[in-house]
Amino acid sequence: MKIMNLVRFTAIVILAACSVQARATDVSYDFAELRFVDADVEGFDGDGLQLGGSYNVSGNWLVIGSIQLLDFDGADLDILKAGGGYVWSTDERFDLFATGALVRFDAGDNENGFEITGGIRSKFNEHFEGRASINYSDVVDADTYVQLGGDYYFTPEFAAGATVDLGGDFDSITFGVRWFFGGRRISK
Repeated sequence: MKIMNLVRFTAIVILAACSVQARATDVSYDFAELRFVDADVEGFDGDGLQLGGSYNVSGNWLVIGSIQLLDFDGADLDILKAGGGYVWSTDERFDLFATGALVRFDAGDNENGFEITGGIRSKFNEHFEGRASINYSDVVDADTYVQLGGDYYFTPEFAAGATVDLGGDFDSITFGVRWFFGGRRISK
């Protein structure tokens, strides 16, 4: 299965980056991203695009949102998420974060629900950032999944990378770019 090979590759890259001695996180929570998505939902393969972002509204508080437009051999699946979150800057190496979002799952008939996330994010050096989270979604069938991701920074404002979601009925891998448009304003 091609997704599993990509998952293994992404996990190896993230673990290798984690072995590098970490410096100050220096990550921005003000970004927009565009990603290609390869998804497997209960054995059905699909692909599409994701547009998303995050904005640090005040202190440690964030607003988040995304839309995924997926195609499964002519059957469309659109997933819209909007919510907020909070970031704890634990030390110079890591940030912890928690988010909550309302989710609309549209595959011809609409399903609404929520998703909560808890995770860790760190910029290991000036060029690589890694992140991991545990997520719970109650849309359609309740599901818990793990997300692993990393980005390579070409400049302080532009990065490219991959994210893997593993768990339950919905597995995916994304490849894409992030544009950072604001400075870090999270309180220590």
